[in-house]
Amino acid sequence: MLFGPASDPASLEFLRPIRELICQEGYAVVNDTDSEHRQEVCYSVGLTDKGLPELIAGMEDFTEFPQGSPGMLHHLARMLLARGGSYGEGDIFEFHGQWVRLVPETLYKAQCDVNLGLYGPQFSLLQVAPCSPNPTERKKVQPVCLN
Repeated sequence: MLFGPASDPASLEFLRPIRELICQEGYAVVNDTDSEHRQEVCYSVGLTDKGLPELIAGMEDFTEFPQGSPGMLHHLARMLLARGGSYGEGDIFEFHGQWVRLVPETLYKAQCDVNLGLYGPQFSLLQVAPCSPNPTERKKVQPVCLN
């Protein structure tokens, strides 16, 4: 699926339940890991259909949030869609006491197999990074990378 969109029967069958969830909910969140299982991430799928950037977060970045990073990403996606889906690089949001900043992310785009299977390389990706309420001060930021 690295060069998607997927067209072979096995990939289409794999993507079918995700497409159904996107049709029902407007998006889906996928948990994934790099090929050597060194970095776990979760990312959104389906926001591209609305002309929006997909979101990605490291599993270790939001361990204190209820249901961890996947729960945070679900809450954030719902909140952003309810607000009309207007968001971009540098935006800061707060919910349930957690502040996050949307920052550019390209390193893990190649690991977003479901997005690649649905859209090929034609999607943008923003990392959801924890931050402090002061937009100029970063707090506990863990970039999604292999280092």
